[in-house]
Amino acid sequence: MLGNVFTLLDKMAGYRPDAPAVIFDGEPRSYATMRERSLRAANALEGLGIVPGDRVAVFLPNCHEWTEIFFASAALGVVCVPINVLNMGPEVVGVIEDCGATTLIVDPTADTKLADVAGELPQRLISVGPSELAGALSYEDLLAAATDSLPSVPAPRPEDLFMIFYSSGTTGKPKGAAHTHAGVLWNAYQQIPDFGLTAEDRYLAVPSLSWAAGFHNLILPLWWLGGMTVLMPTGGASIEKIVAGVRDYDCTHTFLVPTLLKQLMAAPEQLEILRGTNLRWVISGAEPVPVSVIEQINAELPGCDIVQGYGMSEFPTIATALQPHEAIPKVGSAGRPMSITQLAVRRSDGAIEPHGEGEVLVRSLATMREYYGQPENTREAFTDGWLNTGDMGEIDAGGYLTITGRTKDLIISGGINIYPKEIEDVIYRVEGVAEAAVVGVQDERWGEIVVAVVVPDGSASVTEEAVREACTCFGKHKQPKAVILREEPLPRTVTQKVLKRELRPWAEAFLAAANDA
Repeated sequence: MLGNVFTLLDKMAGYRPDAPAVIFDGEPRSYATMRERSLRAANALEGLGIVPGDRVAVFLPNCHEWTEIFFASAALGVVCVPINVLNMGPEVVGVIEDCGATTLIVDPTADTKLADVAGELPQRLISVGPSELAGALSYEDLLAAATDSLPSVPAPRPEDLFMIFYSSGTTGKPKGAAHTHAGVLWNAYQQIPDFGLTAEDRYLAVPSLSWAAGFHNLILPLWWLGGMTVLMPTGGASIEKIVAGVRDYDCTHTFLVPTLLKQLMAAPEQLEILRGTNLRWVISGAEPVPVSVIEQINAELPGCDIVQGYGMSEFPTIATALQPHEAIPKVGSAGRPMSITQLAVRRSDGAIEPHGEGEVLVRSLATMREYYGQPENTREAFTDGWLNTGDMGEIDAGGYLTITGRTKDLIISGGINIYPKEIEDVIYRVEGVAEAAVVGVQDERWGEIVVAVVVPDGSASVTEEAVREACTCFGKHKQPKAVILREEPLPRTVTQKVLKRELRPWAEAFLAAANDA
């Protein structure tokens, strides 16, 4: 195992100096160039008085400079804190205050978002490009004045803290998942043999680098091998642009969340283009892919495999994967654990078992060290020596995991546990359904009742009766007591997980208003 994350780039810049490491906006950067500029950035930060262990917050869209700051942080031993690029000013300040960042790196897109909170930002601001924020230093000017030698401080150790990822907050206030150099490297390394990656593979990276799925799904593993990444601009990643990227850069792999997969399935002309490319794998995550979508992908793109993964910002970012040859016999499953990951479930009686139903537990060399500055949450998260994911699932005798929902998604109606995922899968099979979510709404008699919220796709007339009829395959206790047809898209986090904590009160208010009418 490498000593720290910078040594990954350092090694490959020696082996394949002229090979393209990343392409952004049509401009390739070689491993040698990325190393040189990363070291200049590291020395520039050191020249500003930043020392190992300091937190440097990064609020940038996808760009070449983001990759340089990533490796600069690794070389200098500072803690890189990505801030979700879609956050607004108060959210940015919240992350900065929580982690104690002494430096914030931005670009011009941050000017408007941060204008009202400028007085709450760190005194040390660095801007990639011109900035209206007072006192912001020019990133390029700093690099031009710095050397490309290794920093003067000792190299960070594997156990040293390297990154803090703030969760998307599907269940409450975001927490900072703190990762060491070793954890980040293990997370990347396991993907190489498990996915059969080679230096010839080309990955079209759609996620923002500010998300855990950014650097840590396929990008770092391919850089470990000397492969290439094509970085998509942040925002506006339409299916047309994604397909064009795959075609124009001869990409073999990409990552699409279920929402984008559904859009792709509704675009026959784009599917036709993809059938003429070398795209071999589409990896998906963030939430379980509906069985109907997986079946359609297998039919429409016979030369391309859909690999459904399951992961988390606490790492591994890909904890399980359903390999291509398993997709048909195990359709709907999230797969088996990756090579350095162990799974178990905590049953309702508290027993921890390798198989069965319950809360999903994870052990891995890649798992976070802690929730930064939150010892109580850390202790709770690592109860019994396992990372308690908060996800509900079933592990069969073969070790295959099927996600059934989140512990806080669990509906208890009349004392019976109901898992929304299986109901949602059935609703997705109704013609004309674009999105579906099942939530529990408070009820005086039953405690909670099952409510289905359905967003039509506009191509067909979806009725409450059609949804109810589809759900007659379940016992009456699982059948939705109410079906709400919603015009607006479901509320989601930036990583496309449905925000049921927002949807649940919305459904409750909708039904209350309907009853009063």
